[in-house]
Amino acid sequence: MSKQLNEITAQLADVKVLPILVTDDVDQAIHCVNALAANGLPAVEITLRTPNAMTVLKEVVKACPQVTVGAGTILTPAQLDAVLATGAAFGISPGITPVLAAAARDSALPYFPGVGSASDLMLAVEHGFKVVKLFPADLVGGVKMAKALGGPFPDVKFCLTGGVTLESTPQMLAQPNVLCVGGSWMCPAPLINAGDWAQIGQLAAAAAAAGRQS
Repeated sequence: MSKQLNEITAQLADVKVLPILVTDDVDQAIHCVNALAANGLPAVEITLRTPNAMTVLKEVVKACPQVTVGAGTILTPAQLDAVLATGAAFGISPGITPVLAAAARDSALPYFPGVGSASDLMLAVEHGFKVVKLFPADLVGGVKMAKALGGPFPDVKFCLTGGVTLESTPQMLAQPNVLCVGGSWMCPAPLINAGDWAQIGQLAAAAAAAGRQS
């Protein structure tokens, strides 16, 4: 694991809750990321699910240097390269393939592959990854799955995303091999579209507090 990846992993372990932001508007993204950071969540994953996502990612990285800005929903080696070019701090995928795993292993971008099974995790470990995203956590077993995989893979840490809520956060983080959880409940689309940064800040503060309960 590279020094940079170690540093990001340590930050996620400290913050414990990673907001997942979906927006195609640069100004909205900057306002939202600043509101999240000001209320205890200084790391964020911006997904590549929208047409303008790479531009959004690049502009947020420039505008919010105090925030660790990563990219989610990386599906191809080409996206991996494009994310690296934006200056993003890390990348995350919902799953893993041999081609993407090999490209990520050789990339300078700190990267967390997604897994949903023991076979996925074996592939990730074969390529040197020991911090992974368990997705969709609510459908593949969540804490129970992380606990079960901890037996054959004692050195792996998990970020649980998919179906995570404010209420389930403390329980998930109580599992020793769960590094952090991720979710979008603190930055929902209706509040982003309304520009309600105060409410987003309140949701972020509550999420940060839930993370500290573990």
